[in-house]
Amino acid sequence: MSLPPAFTDDRGCFEEDAPPSGYVALQRIVVRMLFDPAFVDRVYADPRRALEGLELDPSLVEQLVANDRRLWNADRLRRTRALNVLMEELKVSSALALLREERVAALDLFFSSDAFHAAVQRRRYLALAFVEFLAELFGRHGAAGAHGSAVLALEGAMAWCRREVREARRGRDADTARLAGAADGRYFARVPGRRAVSVPGGTILLVQHIERWLFEASLLPALSVCADAPRPDPLPPIDPEHNELWLLESAADGKVDISALDPAWHAVAAQCERPSTRADVEARILRDGGDPKRTWDRAEALLDAGILRRLRVHDGVVTPC
Repeated sequence: MSLPPAFTDDRGCFEEDAPPSGYVALQRIVVRMLFDPAFVDRVYADPRRALEGLELDPSLVEQLVANDRRLWNADRLRRTRALNVLMEELKVSSALALLREERVAALDLFFSSDAFHAAVQRRRYLALAFVEFLAELFGRHGAAGAHGSAVLALEGAMAWCRREVREARRGRDADTARLAGAADGRYFARVPGRRAVSVPGGTILLVQHIERWLFEASLLPALSVCADAPRPDPLPPIDPEHNELWLLESAADGKVDISALDPAWHAVAAQCERPSTRADVEARILRDGGDPKRTWDRAEALLDAGILRRLRVHDGVVTPC
């Protein structure tokens, strides 16, 4: 599974180009050490190598390693609690990963992964880093990981939409930032938290299939220790040749509504995944064999429905229009 560029547009993309101050960088290192005992070992064994590239003041490093290393693992359930939060949001993807790996440790490894460490050090959302981690996990299984990849494409997009709404409420808009250096003109863009997605056919049925099993298993959690614990029925097939097209709309409370999209409507919304001019949208419609004359009726309808918006660039300044 390849993640769309939008997955990189979380709060980390609003960080200044200059590296954070030494104290801020140190705080992020502390978080990494609280979650990853292996990283603790590397820092204590050779701090210069473990922290290479972060340009920390040597005195700060000395203070860091002066702590009793046993304190870093004083809370032995820290990783478990954090993993539970991540799995709750990506519930079905996580369940499919556990069915494939048959070990909780396979997901717990997230906290020792490059995705985790990069997310903390660059101030990215952990949930989106967990999406990347799961994508790599399913990708290693090839065709056997196709069910997980299909669901992750949907659940990952939902997680991203929630955070895009959160960032917009804080006055941080990735599309506005992206257009700052664009040519003057008018652009179509998505409203933050709205997104058109395409997933293999049967993905929604697969989600419902796993959710039903998770609900039944939750009625008596102690059954999980039994050899005859309930297992899901064989997974329903997915069809990558005939995709399902969905519109995701995230609200401020984190709820994400899902509605079906006709291919012609999906083409317009998908083109505006990144800010696009009228010519860009028309070229996409022609490439897909659509009718450009009807495109603008659909675009106007999506604008009226609050799915798309217009942005104007003039002398490097981006404003709604």
